[in-house]
Amino acid sequence: MSALTAAVLAVACGSGSPSAPSPSPTSPSIPPLGIGCGVVVDGYQCHAMYLDSPTSTPRDVTGFATWSTSDTSVATVNSVGFVTVLRDASAAIRASYRGADAFLIMDLQAGGQRRYYRALSGFVTDMQDSSRISGVTVQITDGPNANRSTTTGADGAYQLYDLEVGTFTVRFSKSGYASLIRTFTITGDKFNDLSVSLTRAAS
Repeated sequence: MSALTAAVLAVACGSGSPSAPSPSPTSPSIPPLGIGCGVVVDGYQCHAMYLDSPTSTPRDVTGFATWSTSDTSVATVNSVGFVTVLRDASAAIRASYRGADAFLIMDLQAGGQRRYYRALSGFVTDMQDSSRISGVTVQITDGPNANRSTTTGADGAYQLYDLEVGTFTVRFSKSGYASLIRTFTITGDKFNDLSVSLTRAAS
C-alpha cells in the first residue's frame, strides 16, 4: 500500500492525526524526447531534442535519432529528419532515441516552401485611413491563371495558391471603392506579396 493510499484510508477511518503532513504533490514528468518540424524548400525539416534528465538542457539529437513516417505513400523521412512529401495528406512523423519515442501528426503538402513560391497573397487597405478592407474580390483576369479569384477576409488578407508561373493582371474590386488593376509576375523562386490600397468611390 502506498503512503498516499495509507494516508487517505487513515483519515477515512478517523484514526489519523489532524497535524500529520499531507503527501507532497509530484511534479508532472517531462517527456525525454520531443520533435518539431518546419516547412523548408522542397519539404519539411524536423529536429529531435533530448533531455538527459528533467533538469538538464535539451540537446539536439536529430542526426542520432531513428526517423520514420506512419505512411510512406504520403511521405518519407531521412536519417537527418528531412521529410519529402509524395502527396498532400496527413501523416505522423516519428523519432526514436535511447528507447524514447516522440511523434508529430502533420498536414503535409508536396513541394514544401516552393508551394508558396507559386502563391500570391497580400492585404487590401483603405487609402484614406489605412484600415483593412474585408470582402474585396481579387480576380486574375488574363494569362494562364485567368478567372482564379478569392475574397479578402475579416483581416483584409487574401491568398491564391497553386498559380502558374508568368505575368498576369489582377483586379481588386468592392462596392463603395474604385476598382484597381495591377500587373504581377510570378517567377516560382520567391514569395509573392501584392498588397494594395483602394480609394473610396466618390459619393
